[in-house]
Amino acid sequence: MKTNRILTLCLAGLLLTGSGISFTSCQGDDVDTNQFTGGISLNVFGPCPVARGGELRFIGSGMNQVTAISIPGCADITDIQVISDREIRVTVPQEAEEGYVILKTPAGDIQTETKITYTEPISLESFSPTNVLPGETITITGDYLNLMQKVIFADEVEVDYTDFIEHTRQRITLTVPEEAQSGLIILSDTAEIPNQIYSEEELTVILPSVNNVSQLDNAKPGNTVEIQGQHLNLVKQVRTSNGSEAEFVVTNDEILRFEIPADATDGEMVMVPASGVEVPVANLTMAVPTDVQAIPATGLRAGSTLTLTGKNMELIANVTFPNVAEPVALASQTEEQATVVMPEMAQSGNLMLNTGSGKQVAVAIETLKPVVSGYTPTTVSAGESVTLSGSNLDLIASITFGDGEAVAVTPSATLDIEVPVTTAEGEVAVTVTMTNGETVACPTLDVTKPQCCYITSWPEEDIKSGALLEVSIENSDKLTSVQLNGNTVQYIVRDGSLLISLPADVSGEATLTLVSSNGEMPYTISIADGAAVVIYAGPAVNAGNWEGYVQLGSELFADAHVGSIITVYISNIGADAQGAFQNSSWSSIDPAYDGFALSGDSFTMTVTENILSQIQSGGLIIKGKNYTIESVTILN
Repeated sequence: MKTNRILTLCLAGLLLTGSGISFTSCQGDDVDTNQFTGGISLNVFGPCPVARGGELRFIGSGMNQVTAISIPGCADITDIQVISDREIRVTVPQEAEEGYVILKTPAGDIQTETKITYTEPISLESFSPTNVLPGETITITGDYLNLMQKVIFADEVEVDYTDFIEHTRQRITLTVPEEAQSGLIILSDTAEIPNQIYSEEELTVILPSVNNVSQLDNAKPGNTVEIQGQHLNLVKQVRTSNGSEAEFVVTNDEILRFEIPADATDGEMVMVPASGVEVPVANLTMAVPTDVQAIPATGLRAGSTLTLTGKNMELIANVTFPNVAEPVALASQTEEQATVVMPEMAQSGNLMLNTGSGKQVAVAIETLKPVVSGYTPTTVSAGESVTLSGSNLDLIASITFGDGEAVAVTPSATLDIEVPVTTAEGEVAVTVTMTNGETVACPTLDVTKPQCCYITSWPEEDIKSGALLEVSIENSDKLTSVQLNGNTVQYIVRDGSLLISLPADVSGEATLTLVSSNGEMPYTISIADGAAVVIYAGPAVNAGNWEGYVQLGSELFADAHVGSIITVYISNIGADAQGAFQNSSWSSIDPAYDGFALSGDSFTMTVTENILSQIQSGGLIIKGKNYTIESVTILN
């Protein structure tokens, strides 16, 4: 066996200098030869010197466009190994001579600025034995082997010359590493781009083997498997298809015993020597529980204990209930029986028995359902309460009437629930939602319109504090008061509409309640902060001793309503300072706002129905003594 093949090389044969490598283009155009700047350019080739029969590398840009390489003394080389657009490789012919190398491209010829030279004729003639066990010695013969510092086996397993048993010009003897794999042998020096000489034949590194690959059906974790084979002392690991390692022992280099791991899965089991090469030893098909029954399988509820019977029940690692993401641990377990407690959110469906091998076995289960048998009264007005009768009503978490929103209930043996005021009249479908999320259809309920006052439509715009809220209502004759967060507010009923004066100091989520003579209708509303409008911005007016005043025209109050807030901002408050609001006739607009004491930097007046009529017909006069009027705002 003799070869001068070279894979990788020893030393760069050319480094660009000055303006780079020059060449002549077939088309007369200049071709860019700057380093890695695009186009077709050569930056370096090597190694140089190189062994005949070795591998020569060319590195640059656009190298994948090179069509042929001309080396003196031999025909053009067209068998080019393209590594990338930046690197190509060729094998140097035995008849190659020293001289300049030419790369032929569609854009022109590139000639190296340095001549190619050659090394001593290093050769790898043979090695023996050709079949070897790890740990045995191998002898490589050839010439100039003293120039090689490494022997490289397949998968880049290296032996350095310091570990050679013999290292002469004609012979290298070494011990085959445990990690060595079958493949070509490579001799290498230690240059930056090393010379590497390949063997023509492959070395066969003997692997552990088995007489037969076992077919293990219905396998269980913990089962002991015995395999017969050869060279089993080389085995370093036995593992399953999912990578789990099995405990094993080897007897007399011919018997391998291993135990199937707890999490073994279906698939091929392999033994692995130090080289990492996997050798199949068995095909696993893992056992699963069979003939499984759940007792009871129906009428289940949270906290129920299920007894699971069958064969291979010891293989169950845990169980997964429908609608429950996390697996549930078993309460008890034998080879023929297992018990488990049903979690709160479990639903009807397939209970999955999970084994350590990743397999699952499905068992159908069904939950206990609530049964609604009737309603009291049988006909109910929207907004009023109805009592549900039946069984297992404590499983109910919410009730939905028609297309409305679900109404939450507290699970109980008996249920009283208020039918939402927005429920449509007629025969209404009723659906209950269980605490585990399952739904059950119930008998329809006869619903009539509410009997007390209720809201039928809301304004489309945002509801703002200090504004007048107008809604449409039914049964207005039953309305006795309106409350916001439990406090009575002013309102007006007009032509089927209800106008409610919202306080300026209430915002966010609030409860609006219509109180009727025959019941109450609460609503949750969202109130946004209102915005005050400046209706007088100065000049500042000294009230003196009731002489100074600010008079505001009625046009400024066109958008005012019952509940609007008028705020007067003041300064220079003196002793016995007083304020007053008067109408256009210079009379008190309201006894509550006539001659009141002042403190702070402002005072306010809330518009009533009586005040509203006066300011919208004649305007408003602000007077007093011992303070200065700075500005006036209104919050509608």
